[in-house]
Amino acid sequence: MKTALIALSFFLVTAACFADSPSEKWQVATIMEVKAVPAAAADSSAVKYEVTLKVGNAEYVVLYSSPNGMDSIRYFGGTDHLVLIGSTTIKYNDLLGTTREVPIVSRRQLPAVTPANKSEAKR
Repeated sequence: MKTALIALSFFLVTAACFADSPSEKWQVATIMEVKAVPAAAADSSAVKYEVTLKVGNAEYVVLYSSPNGMDSIRYFGGTDHLVLIGSTTIKYNDLLGTTREVPIVSRRQLPAVTPANKSEAKR
């Protein structure tokens, strides 16, 4: 009886580990554009930016404000970063490895790029 109970417990723990749960998948995002957003009169110290990210066949615009007040994001255009896309936010790791979260302002699907489309674009 004791062996059966241990085997059942092991089975239940193993099944719980492999249960279907939403998988979080970090993806490569390319910074396509960075635009400064005018600051509100009440909060003139914090500079905010609308950052356009391309992830696969999707484009996201997020509202970014630097945690330390620096404007180095302006120079990151064209660089790739790992991001985790949520329903209303995108998470990323800064240069020190701290996970940060920014709100998604808009998102849109881009047309799928196929090998035939690529060869036509090169002509």
